[in-house]
Amino acid sequence: MYFPIILGTAREGRQSEKVARFMLEELKKEGIESGIIDVRDYRIEATDNTKKGSEAKRLAEIIGKADGIVIVSPEYNHGYPGELKMMLDLLYEEYRGKPVLICGVSAGIFGGTRMVEQLRLVCLGLGMVPVSSALYFRNAEEFNESEGNEDYKKSVKRAVEELKLYNQ
Repeated sequence: MYFPIILGTAREGRQSEKVARFMLEELKKEGIESGIIDVRDYRIEATDNTKKGSEAKRLAEIIGKADGIVIVSPEYNHGYPGELKMMLDLLYEEYRGKPVLICGVSAGIFGGTRMVEQLRLVCLGLGMVPVSSALYFRNAEEFNESEGNEDYKKSVKRAVEELKLYNQ
C-alpha cells in the first residue's frame, strides 16, 4: 500500500514538519510505502485548474498511484494554509474515492481541531473519503518526533488501520 503524506504549509520554522516526519516513520513501521509531498515544491502564482502545469502533472502521478492520503497541516487562525488549498485544487479526478487521514497540528492544546473540520469539507468536495479518525498534535513546539510519543503511536496505528480498511 502507498499512502503519501501531504505537508500542508510552506512557512519557515514550521512545526508540522516534525509531525510529518513522525507520521512517515510510523507508516513505515506498519509496512506502508510513503513519502512526503511538500507544498513548498508545488508553489504556484495563482490557482491553476488546467491540470497542464508541471506541478499538476507531478502531483497527479503521485496521487494517482496512492491508495490513500495523509494530510499533515497546521491550524492558522482557525483554518488551513492557503498554499495547501491551492495545491489540492491542482487536481480533482485523481482524488476521487481515496481515503484521507487528516492530522492537525497547533501550538495550542486543541491540536488543530478547527482546521481538521474545515479540511474535511474540502476533501469531501474533492471526492476524497475522510476516515472517521483524525489525529490532533497539540503543543507542536514541544513535540519531539524521536521521543516516546506512545499515545500518538497508538492513535496513528488505529487511524492507519482505518485507512487500510478502504483498500481491502
